[in-house]
Amino acid sequence: MPVTIVGHDGPVAGVDWSPDGRRIVSGSDDGTVRVWDADTGAEILCMRGHEGEVSSVVCLPDGRRIVSGGGDKTVRVWDAESGAERLCLRGHEGEVTSVACSRDGCRIVSGGDKTARIWDAESGAQLRCLGGHRMGVWSVACSPDGRNIVSGGGQTIRVWDAVGGAELGLLRGHAGGVWGLDFSPDGHRILSAGDYTVRVWRAEDGTQQHRLHGHEALVFGVAYGPDSRHIVSGGADGTVRIWDARTPAELACLRGHDAAVAGVAYSPDGKHVVSGSADRTIRVWPVEV
Repeated sequence: MPVTIVGHDGPVAGVDWSPDGRRIVSGSDDGTVRVWDADTGAEILCMRGHEGEVSSVVCLPDGRRIVSGGGDKTVRVWDAESGAERLCLRGHEGEVTSVACSRDGCRIVSGGDKTARIWDAESGAQLRCLGGHRMGVWSVACSPDGRNIVSGGGQTIRVWDAVGGAELGLLRGHAGGVWGLDFSPDGHRILSAGDYTVRVWRAEDGTQQHRLHGHEALVFGVAYGPDSRHIVSGGADGTVRIWDARTPAELACLRGHDAAVAGVAYSPDGKHVVSGSADRTIRVWPVEV
C-alpha cells in the first residue's frame, strides 16, 4: 500500500526526491514548497515566498538546495536544511512551468512563457535565453552530461546546445502539448509526455522509438527510473503507470488518487515512485517490477 502524505492546501503540481532518498519535495498551487520525510510522511519544512502557485520543483544533486518555479514568473532557490530562500531568479515574462538542473548542480534550467532559460546555480545569473517555441514552454530537462537541454511546448520538443544555445533538433509526433520531459540516466533516450501518450526518442538523432498507450486522458508527468529500464507516468485519469522502457509494455497501473496526477519521480534506488495530484495528496508507492 502507498504512503499518503497530506498537508498541502491546493493541488500538488511537482514532486522530487532528495539525492539520498530520505526526503520528498513538493510544490503546490497553495504557493508553498514543502519537504517531507519519505518513510513517515511527516512534514519537515514549509517554504513560503512565491506569490502564486508553485508549478515545479527539483532537488539539486548536492542535496543542499531546492529549486522551484511558479506563477509569479520567478525561479527560487531554497536551503534544503533551513528552508531559507537563497536566490530569486527573475527574467521570465510569464509563469515558470518547469525547472530542472544539470547533474553537476552548476546550472538550473527553467521553462516558461515561450522560452527556456539557463541560470548559474550559485550566482543566479542568467546565462542563456533559448527562444524558438511558438507556444508556451511546459516542460524542460537537462541531459546527464549537461551538454543538451530539451524543452517542450505546443506539439514540439526542441533540443538545444546548453553551452552555445544553438537549436540542435526538433522532435514532432505529439498531437497536443508536451507536458513532461526527461532524459534517461544513461543519456541515450529522451522521454516525453503529451496527448494521451508517453513517447521514447533516441537522443542521438531524435528518432521516435516507442509510443506508450494506456492512459485514458492527458499525460502530465513522466520520469525514468535510475536503471534507464523503467518509466513512470502520471495523468489526468488519476493513475500512475509503470512501463518497461525497452519493449515497451505496461507493467503496473497504480490507482488511488482521486484527481489528475501532475508530477511523478522515481526514488534514487528505484524501489519507490512518488506522485503528486490535484487531489492535494502525495503518494509514495513501492514498486517491484
